[in-house]
Amino acid sequence: MILLKKKHKKKLLLGIDLGTTYSLAATVRKKNIILLSDKRKRYLLPSVVQYKKNKVSVGWKALENITNDPFNTISSVKRLLGRSIDFIKNKFPILPYFIEKDMNEGIFFHTDAGHITPIDVSSDILKCLKRRAIFLFNQKIDASIITVPAYFNDIQKKATKKAAMLAEINLVRLLNEPTAAAIAYGLQKQKKGLVIIYDLGGGTFDVSILNLNKGIFEVLATSGDSNLGGDDFDYALATYIYKKSKLLNKCDNFFQSSLLQIAKSTKLKLTKYKQVEVHFLDWKGYITLDEFNSIIIHFVKKTLSICANLLEEINLSVDAIKEVIMVGGSTRVPLVYTEVLKFFKKIPLNSINPDQVVAIGAAMHIDMLFSNNKIKNKTVLLDVIPLSLGIEVMGGFVEKIISRNTSLPTSKTKEFTTYKDNQTSILIHIVQGERELVKNCISLFRFILRDIKPQKAGLVRILVTFQVNIDGLIDVKILEKYSNKEKNIKIDNNVILKNMNLPKILEDSLKHSKDDYYFRVKEEKKIESIRILEILNASLKKYKNLITEEELKEIKYIQKKLQKSIKEDDFFSMKNNLKKLDEVSKNFFSLQLKKSIESSSIKNILKENI
Repeated sequence: MILLKKKHKKKLLLGIDLGTTYSLAATVRKKNIILLSDKRKRYLLPSVVQYKKNKVSVGWKALENITNDPFNTISSVKRLLGRSIDFIKNKFPILPYFIEKDMNEGIFFHTDAGHITPIDVSSDILKCLKRRAIFLFNQKIDASIITVPAYFNDIQKKATKKAAMLAEINLVRLLNEPTAAAIAYGLQKQKKGLVIIYDLGGGTFDVSILNLNKGIFEVLATSGDSNLGGDDFDYALATYIYKKSKLLNKCDNFFQSSLLQIAKSTKLKLTKYKQVEVHFLDWKGYITLDEFNSIIIHFVKKTLSICANLLEEINLSVDAIKEVIMVGGSTRVPLVYTEVLKFFKKIPLNSINPDQVVAIGAAMHIDMLFSNNKIKNKTVLLDVIPLSLGIEVMGGFVEKIISRNTSLPTSKTKEFTTYKDNQTSILIHIVQGERELVKNCISLFRFILRDIKPQKAGLVRILVTFQVNIDGLIDVKILEKYSNKEKNIKIDNNVILKNMNLPKILEDSLKHSKDDYYFRVKEEKKIESIRILEILNASLKKYKNLITEEELKEIKYIQKKLQKSIKEDDFFSMKNNLKKLDEVSKNFFSLQLKKSIESSSIKNILKENI
């Protein structure tokens, strides 16, 4: 039921699904879910914006111009949010837009209206939904929740929040799309047990495993691919139609946009029919459902491979899953439903419209947050962080501070120290990822902590605290204990964007975990060996007269063997020679310590006498 203009005393609370292909908003009134529609009673708003010199069109109007004005009509912007130009060129080489890198390493589009960023486009979509809400209820929006893919990284989440700020929407939190879907089903059907949310939208794929029990939604693990969705089906089908039509040497922007729209239309028809007639320029032919399935099967298999890896990661069998919830418009594709059914061996839940379920869940959750019901009736969300957070340590390795799939919100502190004597500065490099080496992770922020009091290596104490809120946004505090010097960092969109593929990070971490572990252990042993040799050489230079020639000769012999092990990169030899060096130098270090204590005592006596 749609409410007409009428003053309401109740706060207007919106759940917003800012989607790749479509966006929509919902609210709760008198325990009923109301989906916000336009004047023509359409709930869905195409996530498309056209920019002309003095006019911005959003939604259905913009969609009409996607073919005849491809340069200025931007669609599927969610895929480009928080991305670098190199990533976009690599992943989406045939986009019709004029794109350039901005000063913050992000991107902007050249349009008739000027330079437009992906954040601007997202903001204009949100403004349109906002106008829809104000028109229907004749009151301002008091608060909203916006849903994001579970696999959005920190930069993408920050970009979403900035879009909400530009649209002047009071955003109380970001909510993972799979979690929103689980709320829609869980609160309506009181589900208990392990539930998997399979969310395949236009541009992203998410999978989350949740434990539902008496109003507690605990996210056990999450994974996905922020560059896998129905758009890939469209591009693959467009390429297939192009090859089948044999219309060669036609690759301008109008041609590409027109072909893509035909592919989208064909895909939609193939959800109902087994064969569709296609007209493209001078070519006419047929595309069968079997042909379409053969084109997209590897995309569907990829989603199920991600599901399998996630189950393996938390040691769960398919049989342990009680329910499978299907979310996202792309789950309407018959092959997707069939393959998901086959993989999980149970009938997926799709009774709530897959285009609407996320917005419905978001609306239910924000209504619960602002309701005056007793706390026992409220839903508790225990979300997780999708990728580990840490800092770079000696050797180019990552010291993880917060591990992947830790429940949010969370805070954790770790203590670090200097590596060399009299160090007065230290690099703090914050990274995100699962691999052991910094070069294989995502760089979030780096700076140098200066003016540290010069001290012996290991005496300086630096506390690094990571705080991650329920939206998965990161605050870092660095404290040097001696001077109480403190640095606070809020990681924002000025971070240098990297070419990243988050699912590949996970896939690579599993694939290379043994090799990474061995390499790290070996390199750390090498660093330890080099450090011990440096300390020993410095000590021998000063105190070698404390030991006999025979002892010195034995130490020097093992030193050379250890140096050879380091040069040959032989872990086991390094390990053995380091142990031998420890044994043969024990007496020397004991005598050195005794000498140091005596010297210190004499100095103190002299000071007292003076």
